[in-house]
Parts: sequence; C-alpha cells; structure tokens
Amino acid sequence: MKQKYKKLAILGIVLLCLVGGLTYAANYVVSQKLEAALADLSPTVKVTYKDLHVALWGGDVSLSQPKVVLSGKTTGKTLLDAQLQAIELNDLSYWDYIVHNEITAKKLNVVKLIATYNHNPVVQRSSYEQSFLEGLKQNISIESLALKQADILIKNAVNDSVILSTSDLNFKISELKIKAEAQNKDEKLEYKSYHLQTKALNFAANPYEDLAIDSVDITNHTARLSGFQFRTKYSKPEYDAVLKQERDHFKVFIKDIELQDLDFGFNQEERFYFSSKSMLLNTPKAEIYRNKLLPDDTSTKLLYSRMLRDLDFQLGLENLKIKNGTLSYLEKVKGYEPAGRLDFTEMNARIWHLGNTFLDEDTVISINTQFMDSATLNVDWNFKVADSTDQFIFKADLQNFKASELAQFTKPNLNVDLQGELQQTYFTIGGDSRVGQIDLKVNYDDFKVAILRKDGKEKNKLLSTLVNLFVSKDSDDEKNNYRFGHSESVERDTTKSVFNFVWLNIKAALLSAMAGDGEKES
Repeated sequence: MKQKYKKLAILGIVLLCLVGGLTYAANYVVSQKLEAALADLSPTVKVTYKDLHVALWGGDVSLSQPKVVLSGKTTGKTLLDAQLQAIELNDLSYWDYIVHNEITAKKLNVVKLIATYNHNPVVQRSSYEQSFLEGLKQNISIESLALKQADILIKNAVNDSVILSTSDLNFKISELKIKAEAQNKDEKLEYKSYHLQTKALNFAANPYEDLAIDSVDITNHTARLSGFQFRTKYSKPEYDAVLKQERDHFKVFIKDIELQDLDFGFNQEERFYFSSKSMLLNTPKAEIYRNKLLPDDTSTKLLYSRMLRDLDFQLGLENLKIKNGTLSYLEKVKGYEPAGRLDFTEMNARIWHLGNTFLDEDTVISINTQFMDSATLNVDWNFKVADSTDQFIFKADLQNFKASELAQFTKPNLNVDLQGELQQTYFTIGGDSRVGQIDLKVNYDDFKVAILRKDGKEKNKLLSTLVNLFVSKDSDDEKNNYRFGHSESVERDTTKSVFNFVWLNIKAALLSAMAGDGEKES
C-alpha cells in the first residue's frame, strides 16, 4: 500500500509540474504573441510599457505604465502622446485571439490617462481616422470599456496653442465592436451605450472667443452641461486694438443646458448630424457689446432662415426652451459718451423646429420678456428654412413702454431724446431677404421728440419744434383708441442684422402713425 501511495504522490507531483509548466509555457506564448501584436498594432501606433502581465486561467492581461504614441499617416509627426498608470484587460478569449485573430474581452479599463493630442488644422479629418481605425488588423469586441480619471490636452500643432483641455474625464462604453475588415466607417465602429463625464472643459472656439464648461454629463440619449460660458478672450480696449473692423464682444453665461432624446454622428454621406427632441437653456445671461467707432463690417448679413439652410451639417432641434434669460446689447457710437444699452430681462422663449432637417415645417419662435425694466414685450416669429425666398412673419405686442427709458440709447446713438409713454403697440412685419412691409397700431400719451445738437447735450430747439409740429402728442383723448401706421417696401440694408431690418420697419410705421392721419387704411 505504501508503494501505491508513493506512486500516486509522484504522479501528482508530475502532473502539477506538468500543469505548472504548461501554464507557464502558455502564459509565455501568449505574452510573446501579445508583445508581437502590440509592436505591430499599426504602422502609426507605437506602444511601450514597463511590464506585461498575463494570467492564463483568468484570461487577464495588464500593462503597467504604458505609453502610446500615435503618428499621422500623412505627416509622420506625433499626433498623440499618452501616458497611463495601467491598462487592464479582463476575461480575454485566448481561443479567439490565437485561432481567429480577434481580440474579445469582457472588460478593458484605462486608468489615469494623461494625453496630449496635436491637431494639425491643415490635415483633413479623414487622415486622423485612417491613422488608427484603418490601421487595425484584428477585430475587437469588448463588453465594457472604461476610461478613468483622464486628463486631456489638445494643442494646435502649427502654433502650439491650446485648443481644448479637460480634467477628471470618465468614459464608459458598452458592447463595443470594431470591425477591421469593414469598408464603411459607420460599420467599422459599433456600440450599445456610453456615458461621459468630465470637469473644467475649456475650448478655443475661434481666434477671438473661448468656451468653458464647469461640468459635462453625456449619455447616448441625454446631455447636461453646467456652468456654460462663451466669452471674448480680450478686454474691450484690447479687443478694439486687434480688430480691423467692428465685431461683437461677448459675455455669455448659461447655468444649465439640458438635451433629451439626443442623437448625433455621421450619416451614410459622411455628413455630421445633431438632433434633439427637447433642449433647455436655463438662466442664460448674455451681454453683447459693439464699438461702432471701428470701421464698418460691410459683409452681407444673412437672415436666420438662410443661415440655417446653409449649415454644413444637419441640425434638428424639435423644441428649444429658454428659461429666465437676460440679454443686454450695448453699442458705442461716440467716444465721449457711454455706450447705449438695451436690456431684456425675465426672458422666456420657445422655439420649434430649429434646424435644417424639417423640410416644410415652419420654424416658430415665441418670446415673452421685460424690455427696459417697465415694458412687457411678446414676440411671435416664424419662417420656413426650406423657403429660398426667406419670407418671414414677425409680430410683436409692446405694453407700457416709457420712451424716456430708451433715452440712454437714442441720445448717444441717434441724438434724439424721447419722452412719453407707448401704452400699447402692436405690429406685424411681413418680408423676405430684400423688402418688408408693416402694419402697426399704437396707443400713446404725451409723446415728445427732442432733437439734440451734435454734442448730444443741448437741445436743438428749432428742429425739435418742427418735428413735434408733425407728431401728435396723444393717440386720442380716449385711451382705448389707437393710431394706425403702415409702410410698404421698406428696403433692407443687407450689411446689417435682421434686427436692424425690424427697426427700419418699426421706424417707418411709427412715423406714419404719429405724423400721418393715424387712420386705419381701408
């Protein structure tokens, strides 16, 4: 019996040694194959690391302190330089990898990535995609991929300026599949869902403005951006010094931006699309300043319908809501006078069918706001983006407007001081990209116009007297009655904005109502 147990013990030891040896050999073979694959992942991708660990039975693979360098296929220069704490791959299928040359795994964790990406604006976007996706030689299938605590920096390769930076980025994507053999880009990359969170996102939107967001939370169907800011990089004096012609100076802050039923990507024609059934701008505050002392910008200003129609991507926002907004517009006309200011507060608005994907549906804008503190303004505006004639209807109802509150804008800008109250004003403007016509009715009281001298301080008594001879002081002794104004063929100045066009129509109709007979045309 002792001899039998002795033989069994020897056999067990031999088997353990054999299994251990085979495991070691298998781990070694797999390690060698993985090392070879990492060395030959793509002609433009170079991967180095401190240590590669393979656990055969668990199907686990980990890279310690890896570094990834991605070079451009066109330029050969470094596009991406990424250093990581670890890359962890769990439940890797060796059978799929060895037999089918496919990488399939349950989890892939990328831990504490610090990446710098050098963007070359000269190189086409397709060249960047070719650098990685088209260089892959194996199909990849991963149930869950997670990027944890990443810091990302994107720089302009030409001048080394920062394009984008963000910190503490966490990203998770489920059921990721990359098909190396697929010819179409949309078929090459597939996934079920994703979730992205990041903080302190900064983006250089253009040479003049920066965009910053405190926090971002995006899934494949929703998005929430908190602490959104869009600001001109320069102070107003610095901005004036770098501009060659007038241009708006921006300070925009939005507490929260929320999107529901979100979808974006590239269609079969390789055109980017972005759509959402519901978008909310919560508590936006915007200040827009323009120095009119600079040379005029005489470029053609398109109406919004044309601007949307000409977008180089597909936009479809079904319902946009603005909640409790504030908008201030400042215009500097005279060097010795402060900028004139127009304020819209407590602004709430709804916009339906904003974009270029709604075909025959009208874009409808409805706005309710306080104007210059005391007046209430309601606006209904609609146009059809697909209509190449750019026809639109603009309706407004203004109540309890004290003309004196506009003096701080009209005095420096127009050398006109207004007194009195527009108790209620209704108008409807119909027009297109060239001309407009307006019908207006107004109920006003004790309205006076003072024409100022060039210095903007003293009243030009002669001109003021002449103007007021033609302006009826009151709409009627009875406050329920209105004076009517009408004007046709109001020509648009195409070098100015759509709001200048609205003002030209209002000015013509007010002149008709106050200086004309005030009767409604039959």
